[in-house]
Amino acid sequence: MNMTVFKYALYNGVTKPLSLIMNSVVPIGLAILADRVNVFGADNVVFFLLAFVIMYGAFLMANSIQKDKVEGVLTRILAGPVTLRSYLIQNFLAAIIPMIAVSAIIGAIGHVIHDWEVLFTIGLVLVYIFLSATSIGLSFVWSCLFKDKEASLSGISVVITMTALLGGFMIPLSMFPDPIYYIGMITPAHWASRAIEQLLTYNEFTNMYWLGLLALAMFTMAFVLYGSKRRLV
Repeated sequence: MNMTVFKYALYNGVTKPLSLIMNSVVPIGLAILADRVNVFGADNVVFFLLAFVIMYGAFLMANSIQKDKVEGVLTRILAGPVTLRSYLIQNFLAAIIPMIAVSAIIGAIGHVIHDWEVLFTIGLVLVYIFLSATSIGLSFVWSCLFKDKEASLSGISVVITMTALLGGFMIPLSMFPDPIYYIGMITPAHWASRAIEQLLTYNEFTNMYWLGLLALAMFTMAFVLYGSKRRLV
């Protein structure tokens, strides 16, 4: 497989100023200051803030598809020997590999500096990786819906913020009334929050933890399948 698209997408993702900040400075800073970050006395909020940053950062990493589409690059690429499937796979890899690295760095910082237990660290890193994959899939879908880059970025900022709010990144799920709780279940953030809560409560891989990862995997597959349609062009 010719990896030219991969190299271009990787370069485009890691060199964008906003992406660089959201995928390096912010998550690393939060991880280092984890024991000092609290909201209304809730010390564990840092894990959910990191999930929010990961979700937004992963979307930005995969947003080169939007740029290719708007500038007509995608049409020229697909007119050559590169298939849509190959193009999407290379873009997915270019986005997920840096996010795996970011998630691993967060885990390493937490384990070394804050003495997070090994099992908890591995579980948390897996949640962030699965959430990254879901956000990358969402980026594929979003590229199908918008032609204007500014409108796309503004729109996704609102969507991710609302998803984080309904999904428990900003307010604990236990505080939601039943109607809001059930609405939140249709968001990837809800399942990521449940998986993180399981780790915080039991410090082990419970059935509910694996259910959270399974839900994220299903969201990812649904988003990628939708984004693989020709309507992307």
